Amino acid sequence: MEFYKYSAHGNDFLLFDNRNGALPVHDAALWQRLCKRRSSVGADGVIFVESSDRADFHMRYLNSDGGEVEMCGNGTRVISDFFYRFIKMKEELIFTTKNSLYESKIENMIPFVKMVELYDVGKVDISDLYDGTSCLYLNTGVPHCVFEVDDVDSVDVIEVGRRIRNEDRFENGVNVNFFSLKDSQYHVRTYERGVEDETLSCGTGITACAHHIFNCSSSNELVFIARGGELKVKKIDDAVYYGGKVNLIYKGLLC
Repeated sequence: MEFYKYSAHGNDFLLFDNRNGALPVHDAALWQRLCKRRSSVGADGVIFVESSDRADFHMRYLNSDGGEVEMCGNGTRVISDFFYRFIKMKEELIFTTKNSLYESKIENMIPFVKMVELYDVGKVDISDLYDGTSCLYLNTGVPHCVFEVDDVDSVDVIEVGRRIRNEDRFENGVNVNFFSLKDSQYHVRTYERGVEDETLSCGTGITACAHHIFNCSSSNELVFIARGGELKVKKIDDAVYYGGKVNLIYKGLLC
């Protein structure tokens, strides 16, 4: 099986071109094994490029536990870069995910994705889960808890994130984000379900934080500093775009 190893600000993936439908996408044990850091490859998740009858392609995404989830923000940037570079040099793309239809643009070799999913805003009361400056529950493709804090570096993300992720009020679990403002930049850290750890960046998590900030400010462009580097969220005519560089680490073959 030919694959591409990508990194999106430290969030790393195994990407497979499965447009012929030949790969065993439902073999959770296989993908879980390949994603383990002690394996020869290791990754936060697996991305499959699949055929679509209503878009340029379909994106199937598995977390490192082998389970399929709705989508992955950083994964949408990776798959957009791959399609543009290796399948068709088309700067504006349309693709489907498990739940929705997405658009992406390649701007100076940087993929920006129109984050079209936003619902369940405030549906779950999370004010009792962590003592932050403000908080919000919302779904930006996957469910997120967002907590604004004074100093994101002082938060025990793994301990607190794991506790909140496993709260009974979240039937299918939840991702947990903490952010703070410093020198006009938003520093953010995320605990991701499925990975069950802090990751270096999370696209849907940064987008969730951005929605919370947009509700409280007049800014139309935000800079986020994740553990994996700098990312941007832009608001254009009420549409939210999430973008940043991605890196192809290597191309490999699994035998």
